[in-house]
Amino acid sequence: MNFNTWLALALASLLSAVNCGWGGIQQTPPPPATCTTIPAVPANLGPSGVTASNVTLSWSAVTTPNCSVSYVVYQDGATAISNLTGTSTTITGLTPSTSYSFTVASTDAAGASAQSGPLSVTTNSSGSIGVTFNGITVTGKLIWHSYTNYGFSGVQSWMVNFDTGNIYEITPTRISAAMNYDFNQDGTEVVVMGSDNNASVQAWDIWVANVTDSGLANVTKLTSASTDGSRNEDPKFSSDGSKIIFKKNLDNIVSLNTSDFTLNGVDQTPPQTVLLANSYESSMPYYLVGSDANFVFTDDSDPTYSTIQYDNGGTVSTLYAPPGLHAYYPIALNSTQFYYAQSDSANHDQVYLGDISGDTPVAAAFNIPSYEFADPYPMNAEWVAYTSTQSGGSGTYDIWIGNFATGETYNLNSWIAGSNHSNSDLGPTFYGTISSSKVR
Repeated sequence: MNFNTWLALALASLLSAVNCGWGGIQQTPPPPATCTTIPAVPANLGPSGVTASNVTLSWSAVTTPNCSVSYVVYQDGATAISNLTGTSTTITGLTPSTSYSFTVASTDAAGASAQSGPLSVTTNSSGSIGVTFNGITVTGKLIWHSYTNYGFSGVQSWMVNFDTGNIYEITPTRISAAMNYDFNQDGTEVVVMGSDNNASVQAWDIWVANVTDSGLANVTKLTSASTDGSRNEDPKFSSDGSKIIFKKNLDNIVSLNTSDFTLNGVDQTPPQTVLLANSYESSMPYYLVGSDANFVFTDDSDPTYSTIQYDNGGTVSTLYAPPGLHAYYPIALNSTQFYYAQSDSANHDQVYLGDISGDTPVAAAFNIPSYEFADPYPMNAEWVAYTSTQSGGSGTYDIWIGNFATGETYNLNSWIAGSNHSNSDLGPTFYGTISSSKVR
């Protein structure tokens, strides 16, 4: 037998062994597992947003061994939507001021569960705007940014329009790392920091834009960081919309007049006025309500802690200086009070209410020491939008809405499903109304 014949026979023997099993016995693959378990009844059916014509429903997922589970939603006893693979859906085309009964059942190849207990939902009145959850109605818009890591890439901008019941990604195409938005006095404009994608150098600039029902328009750059080497951050409008205040080159706080530029999408460099020039980092300035001269800001002169400072027409005083801790991100509530975030001894941020008198700050009732609470933004005298790592969220940080005094708090997803994301949602700004029909 020559070598080629021997090799052919050897290969044939090897293939036969593989196909039949090394023991020479045909190996039959096991049959696929069959679904034999009827799924459980879905739990926790609830509304996550109610308008005059829509309601968003959500429930807990059901799993059964070897089964693919889907869901059926019933409206007043009749099938509304079937073959749902997710755990939320929006029912549209409802009649205003009408009560509806909803149930949900799960189904798989083995059969269907019983329907859940009924959920009664009453739509908002005709002509009303806003989204209602648990008796709390919110109108207007809320804008924020999200990212996985702080930097010039991977940052998205988002807007919830409570009047239409929708969420939109509004990331400006020309701006990378757009963050720290702030509404003007009538909700028609926002100011934001970010880097110019058309520039050869990544650097922080100040931008302003019109706000539409679903996004931004006429995005206009107001500084020239890529050409003059400046660094421009933390922009905020005055309460009357006449000025924009921001941090420049880390240690200066400056302002510009909104009357000195035209919001038209064309780059401009309106004149700036230096309000405060320090030899150390001064950040996050915010005018008190009703003033375009007095503002609070963060002093980062000592790397081991941060303080809240008050600039009263050029006279600066320290309001809050917790030893070894960081107090930062002041946002004015009125002419004398402001919210801010402060770390605790375990290095967890918590939300506080401070005063320009320097009185003992008041902690938010929704604070939980084992979680992070930061970026507070007033929605009215009671309710605050903020970001937190508290349980019940979608990602690292989520946007929440809470009552400062009572501690009642809800995830933004409760009003508009899918608002929060798997990465960090941060820096909310709000223009609109929030009201509660509950009897307290």
